[in-house]
Amino acid sequence: MDDMNREIGYRHLMLLALFIVQVTVPISQGMEADGFNGTTYILARSEAEVIVPANGSSFNLTLPFKSDIRLFDSQGVEVPVETEVNFWRGSYQYQIVSEERVDGHLNYTYPIVDQRFVASAEEGVAVRVVLPAGYATGDTLLGKARPKPDEVETWNNRTALIWTNPGKRTIIDVNFYSDDAPRAFRLFLLLLAFLAGVLALEHLTSIRRLRSVRKEADEDSDEKEGRL
Repeated sequence: MDDMNREIGYRHLMLLALFIVQVTVPISQGMEADGFNGTTYILARSEAEVIVPANGSSFNLTLPFKSDIRLFDSQGVEVPVETEVNFWRGSYQYQIVSEERVDGHLNYTYPIVDQRFVASAEEGVAVRVVLPAGYATGDTLLGKARPKPDEVETWNNRTALIWTNPGKRTIIDVNFYSDDAPRAFRLFLLLLAFLAGVLALEHLTSIRRLRSVRKEADEDSDEKEGRL
C-alpha cells in the first residue's frame, strides 16, 4: 500500500508541474501613443515600456534608474534628440532637447521584478497600466492592484487598468499572473489536501497495525501465563 500511495503522489505532482508552467511573454517595443492623456506602462514579465505624452522641444524626466529615452512624433516617427543626464540624490535627472517642437510622446523602459509592477504616480496625471497578454490581476490570494483602479478596459486584447486622477504621493502597485494561475493554484491546494489525506490515512493504518501486533503479543503473553 505504501508503494501505491507514493506512485499516486508522484502522478499528481507531475500533473501539477504541467499546470503551473508559464510561458514568458516578451515586451513589444515601439508601440505608439494612442491618444490617452496620461502615462502608459505596457508590461511584460521583466520590464515595461513607458509612454509619456510630450508637447514641446525640451523635456525633463527624473527616474530612479538609467534608461534610453526616445522621442516620437504623433505619427510614431522617432525624432533626433540631445540628452543630458545628471545623478542627484539617488535619482537620474534627464533633459531631452530636440531641434523642433514635437507633439508626440517620450518612450523608455522600466524594470519589473517578480511579476510585480510598482511606480509612483504624478499628482493629477492619469496612469494606465497594460498587463501582458494572457495575464490578469485581482485574485485575493495571488494579488491585486493597489489602489483600486478607477477603470478597467481592454487594450489590444490586453487588460488595461486606469487611474484617472491619482492623488499626491500615490504609489501604483500591481501584482499580475497568468490567466490560468488561479486554477493551477487551487489545484495545488487540492493536491496538498489529497497528499495530506493520504499521509494521514497511512499514519492511521500504521497505528492500527501496531495496535493489532501489540494486541496479539499481549494475547500470546496472557496465554503463556495461563499455561504456567
